[in-house]
Amino acid sequence: MSYLTAKQFAQRWGISERRIIKLCKEERISGARKTGMVWEIPEETMKPSDKRSNIYKYINTEKRIMIVNVKEEVKEHLIQLLKEGGYIAECESLDSAKNNLQQYYEGLIYFPINNMNNKEENFIKEFSNKLNSESSIVLVDYKKENRNKIESKLSNKLQNEIGIRINTLILDIDEKSNIIINYDEMAEDIINLLIKFKNTTGTAITTDVGKIEFNKNDRTKDLEIGKFYKAINNCFKKMNKESHLWCASTMLEDEWTESAQEMKFRQINLEAANRGVNVERIFIFSRDKIKEFKQNKTLKIYMQSNIKTLFVDYDEIKEKEPNLLKIVKEGWDGIDKSTLIVDLPEGTKERGYISKNAKEVMEAYNCFQKLKKYSRSLKEVLK
Repeated sequence: MSYLTAKQFAQRWGISERRIIKLCKEERISGARKTGMVWEIPEETMKPSDKRSNIYKYINTEKRIMIVNVKEEVKEHLIQLLKEGGYIAECESLDSAKNNLQQYYEGLIYFPINNMNNKEENFIKEFSNKLNSESSIVLVDYKKENRNKIESKLSNKLQNEIGIRINTLILDIDEKSNIIINYDEMAEDIINLLIKFKNTTGTAITTDVGKIEFNKNDRTKDLEIGKFYKAINNCFKKMNKESHLWCASTMLEDEWTESAQEMKFRQINLEAANRGVNVERIFIFSRDKIKEFKQNKTLKIYMQSNIKTLFVDYDEIKEKEPNLLKIVKEGWDGIDKSTLIVDLPEGTKERGYISKNAKEVMEAYNCFQKLKKYSRSLKEVLK
């Protein structure tokens, strides 16, 4: 989403920058945000009506979006993105939505209950009377052979009679499968289809919403670099103050590169720690590497953050409990006691895999706890 400054909007609306800043402070400009000392406003924002004018109460200036039958997993992401765009989101079930069509709206996001039966189709038609020629309807449906293609059926009618657009986001996923879905990406696709596709109607766009599938052993296949890092980002974004991220690594030279992927990985680690996630990282290497790693940029960043960084002597573990190194292998990131993100050896085409296998996760977690008994503060070791 594009933003302009208060100064730029002052030129656009023909009022003073000071007046616009006052409106922002009074929360009368939807979606306005303050970045440092500068107020930023969504580029498509309309000028608010003057409350001192009697005509104000007769004009609908609120940008409302109705969301029907939305699942909790994607709801919060949709509401946040709409809020950033200056929209007000109303979430209803189909039955309550039918009884609550008292206002005008800028758009509708509809998740079909059935295969878009007559009841649902009639609701779409009825709701369209509350929309204007700049409005949009987005249907979010699953990919199925007998799907009722309502977007193509109603597109001409709605476009000609009202001017609104209707499109469908097709989810190429099986609800019954054991998968991870990136609901953040799903929300972005929905909002883009709602707001950005100004001249598209009657279209169905398919997305796999960054799905990651698990096999019968509760682990993914070995993932190539792109999918692996996207999966990590998705897992890390879901962590909060109640989460525990516990990590062990021997794959140091590969992890500490300046590649774009690794730099992004460092960033999401720091963001998680700043959100209050309990992040612990054990770095396993030989003592003769200490001098080499003293000036390492990645370690310096981690040690200055909220991440608890620990050192374990590779040679000591190899002598006393070599079986722990067999469990660590190249390293892994554990999330609570439910998920393990595992690195694969250098030289392989794939980068790693994700496991929810309880036995594998707990073996790694217990290994981590044993390694901590041999650990020292990395700051003390590298000082």
